Amino acid sequence: MLENDRMYLRPIKKQDAPNLYRWGQDALYHETAGFERIATLKQAYETAVRYGERAYSYAIVLKENDQMVGLVELYERGLDSASGLLKTKDLGFLLDKKYWHQGIMFDALKLVIDYAFKKLDQNQIWAGTFPSNERSQHLLHLLGFRYVYTTDYNQLALGTNFQEKYFLLTPQDWYDTMHVNTKS
Repeated sequence: MLENDRMYLRPIKKQDAPNLYRWGQDALYHETAGFERIATLKQAYETAVRYGERAYSYAIVLKENDQMVGLVELYERGLDSASGLLKTKDLGFLLDKKYWHQGIMFDALKLVIDYAFKKLDQNQIWAGTFPSNERSQHLLHLLGFRYVYTTDYNQLALGTNFQEKYFLLTPQDWYDTMHVNTKS
């Protein structure tokens, strides 16, 4: 379990299904985070089980009330050593809108990123956002991510209709960002 003074990150459990269901019903989370549509509570339970089976998928839980307020994940980018992708991860995150603008996601991502670089020995973390999701882009910038490119999925797959901006964080970027205010 990853934690700081105000929150802990734990594996997602079946008991989290009502939150996943609520988020899966809200168009805001589809439009901003690409969160899947969840039609029934049964589907939400199945989704919770699927999340729970992922190695680096976490519920963000506030210590003050033991409430799940979001989720954060590190995804594998490749599974063969020849590709060099075993040392890289993709980052995904979602925070319940009732908890926006409180620094919760910033703190949760700091926990996950620090874990990825120090314990998982990753050399890159990538994050994608929809071009209109300026809040997430700003958050990534605060954490030291830098914009690299935009992919137009309309050009890659018939029937898709979106673009995604990709941001990269390296261990050096992370170190520089986290220590910028501690230098004398």
